[in-house]
Amino acid sequence: MIRNGRLHTQKQTGTLKGGAASARICSHACPDGSENRSRRGPAGRLGSEGFTAIELLTALAIAAILIGAAMPSFLALIRGSRLNAATRQVISEIRAVQSMAVTRGDIFGFHWGGDPLVGMSPSVYRFETDPSGACLPPPAGVPAPTDTAATNQNVIRDWRDLSIEYPGITITAIQDNGGTPLGELMFNSQGASVNTCFVGVSFPVTVTVGDGSGALRTIQIRSAGSARIQ
Repeated sequence: MIRNGRLHTQKQTGTLKGGAASARICSHACPDGSENRSRRGPAGRLGSEGFTAIELLTALAIAAILIGAAMPSFLALIRGSRLNAATRQVISEIRAVQSMAVTRGDIFGFHWGGDPLVGMSPSVYRFETDPSGACLPPPAGVPAPTDTAATNQNVIRDWRDLSIEYPGITITAIQDNGGTPLGELMFNSQGASVNTCFVGVSFPVTVTVGDGSGALRTIQIRSAGSARIQ
């Protein structure tokens, strides 16, 4: 502005003053280069809140290291959770067979596919009954491995594969307290654990469930019929 006939020096410098603070109104770089100094921080960083490429790469590298270190524990947690869920399903199925024996007043069995006399996948099992009470061959007693619910009334439920719902999980063993392999868990009308197809079974009977990596869970069945996960 013109004040007292003279052009005020603010016009020349392009600076407006108000109070203690001042702001430049240069549309581009000021003649003395002060705009560049005010808009750019050290090391060419734009603004006071930005990050350099080196800082971003460093942060990403640290994040990758942390994720890589945590990944084995995370995968082990997932495997353990899946194995626990599969074991709970197996004990639930065993108790379902026991309940059938009590409510229907007969001998019912949880037959394992890993039974040497069956020769099927160790991840499969089925429900069946032995009305003979003496492990007689079909059709009077225990059904043949190839029988189905459609062909033999003593097959209560056809073979079910545990690994379909829980990939990699199998029933690795069923054995008595002396280590004798058993192919079937059987219960009578009182809910007690009996084995009409095996003589001299010692209790408790152990059912082992594994995931192929060496991790195992066990279920113990006592002679009175109680079952629990160890």
